[in-house]
Amino acid sequence: MSVAHKIRDCGPGVTLGHYQVLEKVGAGAMGEVFLARDQHLDRDVAIKVLPPGTLGDESARRRFHKEALALSKINHPNIATIHDFDTQDGVDFLVMEFIAGNTLSELAAPLSEKQVLALGTQLADGLSAAHEHGVIHRDLKPSNLRITDDWRLKILDFGLAKLRLPATPSDPTASLTETQLAGTLPYMAPEQLLGTEIDARTDIHAAGAVLYGIATGQHPFAWVEGSGLVGAILHRQPPPASDLNPRLSQRLAQIIGKCMEKQPENRYQSAKELAVDLRRLARDEKSQPIAQAPPLVSGKSSIARQKRLFALASTVVILLVLTTILLSVLIRKGADSLRISPSIAVLPFVDLSAEKKPGIFLRRPRGGIDQ
Repeated sequence: MSVAHKIRDCGPGVTLGHYQVLEKVGAGAMGEVFLARDQHLDRDVAIKVLPPGTLGDESARRRFHKEALALSKINHPNIATIHDFDTQDGVDFLVMEFIAGNTLSELAAPLSEKQVLALGTQLADGLSAAHEHGVIHRDLKPSNLRITDDWRLKILDFGLAKLRLPATPSDPTASLTETQLAGTLPYMAPEQLLGTEIDARTDIHAAGAVLYGIATGQHPFAWVEGSGLVGAILHRQPPPASDLNPRLSQRLAQIIGKCMEKQPENRYQSAKELAVDLRRLARDEKSQPIAQAPPLVSGKSSIARQKRLFALASTVVILLVLTTILLSVLIRKGADSLRISPSIAVLPFVDLSAEKKPGIFLRRPRGGIDQ
């Protein structure tokens, strides 16, 4: 049995170079992914086996090897590291860092704004590092983003979109061929659909579509079916993410919307700019107090409220003034009542000389009798 057949049957003990295949862990349009053991460095790796005929000749194989070499030079915590690229018995395979966890498409959306900001910032950081090396992803989507158990985002499959296989007619979201377009339809930018030149801003559009999905629970234009999706991407703007998820801030919805502008010049001009805005929003939200004052009332009601407050304050001031005056008067009167004027006391005169007999009135009472 050939190596190619053994790989597809996931038979035990199959080796590719010095990599021993252990088990199959995934599959997609760009081939199958296997967990393998690097027997030289004694570590687990992921091997992506490209579908037969993907690299049709030595010229295509050299071009892909050049792309893999450029990727291997990118050392960033948010990009899956490329270790090796080789061919054995007609099997082309790419050896990458093995990342445990789930793809972003496997997470239950919508996520919280805090989670969207955390993942979005890491995504922008990874794209910025790749773009600085001149590498464009071309096929950014949730299934190409893996989330580790400690909530670190890793971007997979850089550059592989150049090698996409024909899409199946029954799957409108499938990737298109290299002779037509490279990418996955719901996450493609208008310039990809038009076949014009793409650059880093094309990846930024896809990043916006990814953030839109995890923030709202659905990809942009999810309600559009079939061929209508192409027209919607070219000519229509999806509703703001905050319309679908009212818990999102208007600022985050604006950031996502700017990523998905139709004209590249209206988007963020670099992934670094996107990362700055995401970090700024995360910082501002973190600095907000737990309890916020109620918003001010606007318009006529605000003026009426201010008049009532002024009248109340004036009344309080007047009462305080009157109270002060009253207390002053009372204190002054109290002091006056306690002040004593000099005087002479005049007592009745009584003659107690011996010549007078006791018990005789000095004066007869009017209308009375002598005793």
